[in-house]
Amino acid sequence: MKESDNKVAQRYRQMIVDAFLLLTESMPYQEITVLRIVQEADVSRQTFYRHFKTKEDILASIMDRLIREVNHRLHTSSIITLQSALVEYFTFWQHNRNYLRIIYEGQIEAWLLVKYNEAMRDQFCMLSHQFIDLDKREFHLMMSFLIGGLYQLKRDWYERGFKEAPEELAALVANMIRTK
Repeated sequence: MKESDNKVAQRYRQMIVDAFLLLTESMPYQEITVLRIVQEADVSRQTFYRHFKTKEDILASIMDRLIREVNHRLHTSSIITLQSALVEYFTFWQHNRNYLRIIYEGQIEAWLLVKYNEAMRDQFCMLSHQFIDLDKREFHLMMSFLIGGLYQLKRDWYERGFKEAPEELAALVANMIRTK
């Protein structure tokens, strides 16, 4: 649902998101209900439904905020190379590991993949100059390959407890791709 410019509405919306995130720390995603969220947020069901249709809408809201944040970080970066974008990508997810925990432990990855795919395609279009030897079709296929590979690498990295530094993973991936 669209966010309001009304400061009070924004505050209630944030209270609901904060309550949801707090609940994810103490119970599995599947056990979190709208009733529990409104009780934790100390708001009415009507207030919840004014801002969100489902608890998945809360996740979508969080993901949209994360995408805006990473877009801003990439667009304000002075030099965009594949490796610098990869460092930003891994650093971003390392800092947002709680969101990954909700997704992975809640076993709701299928939901995330659609939003993730859209966001990543937008990011890779910014790097098209790094793939000048590829025609449009090849670049599209390369993006699909990288998006899938980065998704799985991010999951493995999460499961290993983020042992590698973002710079280490970025160098590894950039070296595997060997862009010009």
